[in-house]
Amino acid sequence: MFIKLGIIIGVVVLGGMIFSNEIDNLFPNTSATVLDSLKNDTSNFSSKALDSVEQRIDDSIDKIVDNTNNSVSNKISDVGDKVASKISEAKESSQKIINDEIINFNLIEYIQSIYK
Repeated sequence: MFIKLGIIIGVVVLGGMIFSNEIDNLFPNTSATVLDSLKNDTSNFSSKALDSVEQRIDDSIDKIVDNTNNSVSNKISDVGDKVASKISEAKESSQKIINDEIINFNLIEYIQSIYK
């Protein structure tokens, strides 16, 4: 059994070596040598792996940039809201103080204090 199998393999290998040019002409994409096939497979694998890594890095960078933009935008909005709130409080306080001073202002006492 092994002898028959060895003879068949020998004939196929010998035929491949003798007719390697014809095999290349019939199947130009199929390499007659194992090394060329392995080189092509390795280069294809490495290019696909590189493309995949680049895509993942690009996606990660996009996510980081989006998260950073959202965080900065939220913080700016929070600070703007706090500033607006403080300005509103200062306005109300100033109006109250001015109103109290106007209400408590006594013109007669003021004039008398000037001439004393």
